[in-house]
Amino acid sequence: MSTQVLNDQTYSDARTRQVTGGRATTKTMSYGGTIARSLFLVIITLGFAAVGWNWAARVATSSGLWFFLGYMALIALTFAAVNNPKIAAIAGIVYAALMGTWMGSISRIYETYYQGIVGQALLTTVCVFIACLLLYSLRVVRVTGKFIRVLIISIFGITLLYLFGWFVSIFGVRLNFLYNGSTTGIAISLFICVIAAMSLIADFAVVETGVNAGAPAAFEWYAAFGLQTTLVWLYLEILYLLARLRGNG
Repeated sequence: MSTQVLNDQTYSDARTRQVTGGRATTKTMSYGGTIARSLFLVIITLGFAAVGWNWAARVATSSGLWFFLGYMALIALTFAAVNNPKIAAIAGIVYAALMGTWMGSISRIYETYYQGIVGQALLTTVCVFIACLLLYSLRVVRVTGKFIRVLIISIFGITLLYLFGWFVSIFGVRLNFLYNGSTTGIAISLFICVIAAMSLIADFAVVETGVNAGAPAAFEWYAAFGLQTTLVWLYLEILYLLARLRGNG
């Protein structure tokens, strides 16, 4: 995700040559181009989510070790796109196909248990997106070096927590505070949602920095991929939070 590369090297000459292949370019990155590519990736993600929705039972049976390996592959794909923006377009489409299918399947399962929860999660995600965009546009929240450091540390900690939860589950140990509707579980889920929202704000900064720096238009895919992965993460975490709140009730 884009939060891991918002620094002096994000649009450096070396990174630019990597993306353009050393060729001179005249078309620069724009807000319109980035928005169009972001919408394209989101639409593909939603399309495959519809497939996953219909294949819910089939996809659900692939959970466990195979799902974990697949999820790790998606994370590896994300890091590959971060380190090589040239493949961001392909990475975004592959991510949309795989994560979209799984996201749709999970959404169908949660909807079965909690009627209306998917619509609530989608609406909340859109509202959070708009709120984050307004906060960033009005400079109520500023993306500083400290902001990025806190964000990266938090994301790293969340990743370790989930990895640890999966690892101990292999031995039959379930960390209930990660999954149930207890006060601790809800607090953790809410914290992760806040971090996902902060990540979205950092993605906006990546877009603005690229546009202001006159980065080549090829970077639009790079920024769009960051927005896509963050939006998917935000939606899933909001879905989990709403499920915990429903379960607690």
